[in-house]
Amino acid sequence: DQIVMTEADDGSVTVTMTDTYALTVSFRPDRDEPSVNLGFDVILPDLEIAVSGETGARLYEYTAPRVSIEGVGISGGEGPLPSIDLTIAMEDLAATYRVNGTDPTDMAYDSSTSMAGMIGALDVRPPPGEDGQLKVNFALGAIETEGSGRLGNLVAVGANPDIVPEGFDISGDLAYDALGYEVTFRDRQDAFFLSYRNAGGRIAATFAETEIDYALSATDTAARMTGTELPVPIEVSVGSTEVAIRVPLAASPEPQALSARLAYQDVEMAEDIWGLLDPGQSFPRDPISVVLDLSGSAMVMANLLAMTPETMAAPPGELRDMTLNELRLSAGGATLSAEGSARFAPGPIPMPVGRVDLQLSGGNALLDRVQASGLVPIEQLAMVRGMLGAFARPGATPDTLESTIEFTEGGGITANGVPLQ
Repeated sequence: DQIVMTEADDGSVTVTMTDTYALTVSFRPDRDEPSVNLGFDVILPDLEIAVSGETGARLYEYTAPRVSIEGVGISGGEGPLPSIDLTIAMEDLAATYRVNGTDPTDMAYDSSTSMAGMIGALDVRPPPGEDGQLKVNFALGAIETEGSGRLGNLVAVGANPDIVPEGFDISGDLAYDALGYEVTFRDRQDAFFLSYRNAGGRIAATFAETEIDYALSATDTAARMTGTELPVPIEVSVGSTEVAIRVPLAASPEPQALSARLAYQDVEMAEDIWGLLDPGQSFPRDPISVVLDLSGSAMVMANLLAMTPETMAAPPGELRDMTLNELRLSAGGATLSAEGSARFAPGPIPMPVGRVDLQLSGGNALLDRVQASGLVPIEQLAMVRGMLGAFARPGATPDTLESTIEFTEGGGITANGVPLQ
């Protein structure tokens, strides 16, 4: 209802506004149906914005002890509507946003945000006479974010929103202390419950006209799921989780770096799940770990963001080299590890030249346990043992096997010097 701007002696401006303003979000469930309107109150008690800097390059500083969003109703549409209650609250918000628009064809910004925490709750109930209810609750610990980038020519984007502007390059990094949420659904026949928590994590991303770089990690996660259709509760915990990928997007006369990492370490399952998979307790309940880390380079011959299926007459890129920095799979008391590298000659079909060194520890003991469990026919286990004997050699310690897989010029493959192809 009211915005007040007060100029200070140094030329900076303090902005305050009415504590509450109304926000309406409208959408059409279907093209021929009337709009559905969701109403919210954004509540900003004691929010203060300080604006300083120079013409075209301003710094905005925000502080607020609490910012909340509350759902106030749903209207419109056809027929009866569900009822929706929503609350989201952020505590001790402090943020800065610096925007440089001195050159309208090359907008740039940087920002930072911190808050003591965030909580939220959603409750969806069906129209009168219908069955079911959905509840979602979440809580985030202390949050720190950083972001910066170049937005390019926003006028050109407005004229053609399908393009990525020249020079576009944004990146952000968000770290949080802890995350937890619960999802509950119930009706007359079914019930479902999901809970998740972790002890903190990080999300970092870069999106530019030349590359996409994304990384996600979390520690000490635990999830539990129950439901009418599930025979037992599903409970899983993970010591650490990492997912990362980097992909070049723009054509270049030189090879460009790419990478990928996937790591789930110290995965543990509840005994109820183990009881279904291994009722005879033949396998040790050791934590399971899966790690895959790759890096390499590729030639990109076309702008991937501008390509369409109609214009893709040839592969847009070719792999030049790849390094297996780490491969580790641990389960049932056995561990498979590997590392290696290979290069690829130019051409539509990548033919590797290089080697991969593998080591398996505890493999024979695991096969003995599988045989004792009776889950796998003995004939199939005999075939696995024979393949291990043919392609691996004994290691330096008991119950270890090693193998070196080499890829040679012309498409040849050997295992410990024995030709396979």
